[in-house]
Amino acid sequence: MQDNKNIFENHQLKIEIIGNILHAHYKAGLKLTLADAKYLVEERLKLCNGRSYHFMIYDGGVVSMDRDARVYFSSEEGIKGILSAAFIESSAFSKMLINFFLKITSPKVKSKAFTNVEEAQKWIEGLHL
Repeated sequence: MQDNKNIFENHQLKIEIIGNILHAHYKAGLKLTLADAKYLVEERLKLCNGRSYHFMIYDGGVVSMDRDARVYFSSEEGIKGILSAAFIESSAFSKMLINFFLKITSPKVKSKAFTNVEEAQKWIEGLHL
C-alpha cells in the first residue's frame, strides 16, 4: 500500500480518488477469486473512509473471475459506497460483453461500459442531475 491517503495499490489493483470519482486500474493477467474480491472491497472501503463515490473501472487485462467473486462484487456488501460504475474496456467487443452482462444481471447501481474515458466521465457527470 502506498503512503498517499488517496491511493491504494497492490499486485492486483491500483485505486485512487480523483475529485469525486474513484478510479480502479486492474493489473494485467489477473485471476480473481472470492477471497481477492473480499480483500479488494475491504481496502476500497478503507480508502473511501465512509464516503460514496462514482467508480471508473479500467480493465487492464483481467484473465478470469470466479463466479463467487462476481456474485460478491455485485452484492450489497460489494457495492457499498458505490454511486455508479463505468467500466472502461480496451475493445468494442469487451464493451459489448460487459453491457450484455449488465443488461441480464440488472446491477443495483447504474452501470455502463465504455471504450472512451471522456465518454465515461460525461456519463458520470450527467448522473449528478
